[in-house]
Parts: sequence; structure tokens; C-alpha cells
Amino acid sequence: MKKYKSDITNEFSIKNNNKIDLLKTIKSEVNLLELPFFELFTKGLRKKTEIEYRAIKNRENQIKEIVWNVSANSKYGYPGPFDREVHKAIEQIISEILREKGKIENPISFSLYDLCKRMGIKGGGNYQQIKKALERIQTTVIKSENAFYHKGNKKWISSVFCLYDAVIFRGEQLEDGSIAEINLLFLSDIYLQSLNSHNTKLINYTYWRSLKSKIASRLYEILGVKFYGIRNKKGCDITYKYSTLCQLLPLTLYRYISDAKRQLNSGNDELKDTGFISKYEWIENGNKDWLISYWPGERAKEEMKRATLFSSNQEEDLLLGPKPEVKKISEEQINLIDKLVKINVSEVTAEKLIKNNDQGLIEKWIKVINYSNADDKAAYIVKAIRENWQFPEEYLRKIREQKQEEEEGKTEYTKMKNKEEEDKKRKDEIKKIGKIFNSLSPLQQEEIRKETEKRLPDFWEEKLNKKKIKGEPSKLLEVVLEEKRREIIKEWIKDKKISF
Repeated sequence: MKKYKSDITNEFSIKNNNKIDLLKTIKSEVNLLELPFFELFTKGLRKKTEIEYRAIKNRENQIKEIVWNVSANSKYGYPGPFDREVHKAIEQIISEILREKGKIENPISFSLYDLCKRMGIKGGGNYQQIKKALERIQTTVIKSENAFYHKGNKKWISSVFCLYDAVIFRGEQLEDGSIAEINLLFLSDIYLQSLNSHNTKLINYTYWRSLKSKIASRLYEILGVKFYGIRNKKGCDITYKYSTLCQLLPLTLYRYISDAKRQLNSGNDELKDTGFISKYEWIENGNKDWLISYWPGERAKEEMKRATLFSSNQEEDLLLGPKPEVKKISEEQINLIDKLVKINVSEVTAEKLIKNNDQGLIEKWIKVINYSNADDKAAYIVKAIRENWQFPEEYLRKIREQKQEEEEGKTEYTKMKNKEEEDKKRKDEIKKIGKIFNSLSPLQQEEIRKETEKRLPDFWEEKLNKKKIKGEPSKLLEVVLEEKRREIIKEWIKDKKISF
């Protein structure tokens, strides 16, 4: 096996048992790994309005032209390399939610500080840049004609959609009129459904960020999917036409092979130097459109061991498409096995536990095990799962305390809501009575005023007389007079002295 550069090896983080550290991987939606969305370079970005990929493909036993068009909003501009990094950080948040909950639900909360941290940049001015990036992504429109594969519905879709439906920043108004206390991201239905149908591929986020060449990081995304289709075939390669690869990356198409090599080989070499590909080869086919072949390297093979995509064909077919289902360990089961291995359960025992026991119970015990006083936690958790033990008392006590806190919180919340409703009713009543008073004739208003003064207690009557003499204003006195006036008007309405 070829040794990688030391810094790359550390970031790739292969454990002693040659397994990728899943904490450094993210789940990327497969269509968006293969199909272009972001521009890779800032040169000419301001004038960029759209990118488009066209090809003739076999779709459901019919030869069809597929179209993938991504167009920018003229006000916000086309998403570039910085926006691509912001979206990758969002994908890391999405991946964490998928691993914890198994499903993505709108909205997704995030902080600008956290995104900066994930991207390896400082805050300050970058906060505003991230906001603009999210707005650009939100306003960029995708048009798919038999290009986007919907795994949940098992069909290629023709639709117009965006990746994000809405981005609401803290302090902005929500649809219900309330003010957002945190930043919220709403994914589009198509993107959300694809993620929840597990049409995803694991990519090494640390390795992706370590690649200096934007072309290398984009090739890593595309080839990572395509290599999976030849994982069981020794000596096989993935071959692209140069013109096709330029559409998918996307890049400017050059007329001469010398320019094309100068354009792509820096990225090709970086992937080779870091072990993702073992070699690559340019082939002239006589049509001024050259072929480029790639062979998977040791890094790609390690990643494929952990991947969970359906098999793809070696042909230059862009997406995976419907394939016969094969029973195998799911991605969620692999995650559980790795968690058990971290507690020192052997991999063989962990796999047996996963196959023979409820996964939800196993997930629960992985969290609960730290509440036990067992010296050998691996032996304890295996026996506890197999024999369906009760959870440790310390854990159960914490759950009871949490429930009590939740109940107390609900009670306080109910009180607060009731008070808000009472305050609202009072304000509405004050407004209503005020309108009634203003609608009365001057004689009726004067009669109410006199009756109001008669009903004042001695203390407030004395204050009123002082006000008439000295003309000193008193807000509190005005409140008391207003209250008495409402009291009289309600009596008049009840006695039908006035109609409303």
C-alpha cells in the first residue's frame, strides 16, 4: 500500500483496524455529488448566469435527452467556491442530524459561528459573507429533465426546484409574525426527501477540505460515486470524455489537449499523490474529444468498504438509477457497530447483536452504559442487551428528574400563555370600549364623565380636585378614570342604555 503524506494520513484518520473514522465523514446527496451546481473559481463569476449539462441516456428502457440546468438570480449572483464550502458545512450538520435521529425535518437550526468553525475560518466579516452565500444558494434554481433520480419514488424526475426553500436569520420575522430567535434553514421538499430516502454517499469531509485544488475536490465527489460501481472488479477503471467531464465539474472546454491537460492534471496529480486514485491516463480518440481514465487508489478502496450505495454500472451513466435491492448491513447498522466497537465490543459480537436485537434498544444502551458502574462495560452491555436487563437506576432517576423538569416547564409555559391571552383580551376590550365611547354623543360622553367622577374613592376624588385647581397631570389618575369609565359603559350596554 502506498504511504500518504503525513498530514493527509492524520486527517484521513484510518484507525488501527483500517476503518474510516465516521466522525470525520459526511453524507452527501448522490445527485448533487455527480451533477454540477457550484462554480469552482471566482474568475468570471460575476458574469455567470447558468450552467447546463446535457446528455443522451437510457431512462426506463427509453433513449432520452437529459437536461440539468442551474440558473442564478441576477440580484444575488451565481454560487461560487465560497458558497460551496458553506453548503458542505451545512451538509455536515445534516449528517449529524441523520446519524442522531435518522431523519431530517425542517427547519434546521444553525449558528454563523458554528459554520465558520466547521469551515476553518474566523468570524467577523465572514458572518455577512456566509449570509450572502446562503441567500445565493436559496435563490439559485435547478431545472431537471430526467436528470435527478428520486430514490424514494424510484424514478427520474422532471421538475424545477431549489436546494433551500428559505433561510431565516435571527431577528427576522417568521410566517406566523413572530421573530426568529435563531437562524433557520428550510430545505426544499425534493432535496429533503432524497436525504431521508438515504440517497446519500459518505465522503471524508476532512480529506475534502485538505485538497488544495478545487478540481481535485470536485473529482473526488464524482469519482467517489462512480468507483463504487467497480469495487468488485479488479483492474477496472472509470472513463469519461473530456467534454463530459468539463460539463460535470464544471470547467471551460479547451480545443487543444495540451491546454486540457494543463487544466486538469494539477487536480489529477493531487488525487494520485494523496492515494485516492492509483493512476490516470489520457487517450486521444481522433474526434478532438479525448478520453480520461481513472483507477481507484487505496484511499478510495478504504472508503468503498464503508459506503452503502447501490451498485452502479461501469458505463458513463451519470446516476445510479433503480437497481435490484441487495440485503446487506445498512449504514445505520454500520454506525451502531462502530459505536459498540468504541466501547471495546468486538466487531463480530457487535454484528451479531445488530442482527439479532432491536436497533433502537442497542442505541439506547450505548447512551445508558455510562450510567453503570461496571468495570467491563463491553461485557456488561452485551449481556444487558441479550438478556433484556433493566436500565441502571441512576439513569432511570435522571429520566424521572428530566420528566419532572419538563412538566414544570410545561406548567410555567401554560401560565405564561394564559397571562398573554388575558393581556390580549384586556387590550382588545380597552380598544373596543374606547371605540364605543367615541361613538357616543357629546351629551352621553359628558354624562359618563360626571358619573365617573362620582364613583371615585375619596383618595382619588381629592387627587382629581387638585388636578382641576393646579392643572397637574397624573398618569395614574388617568388610568383610574379610564377604568371607571369602562365600568360605566359596560353597565350601560348591559342595561341596554346604549346599543352596540
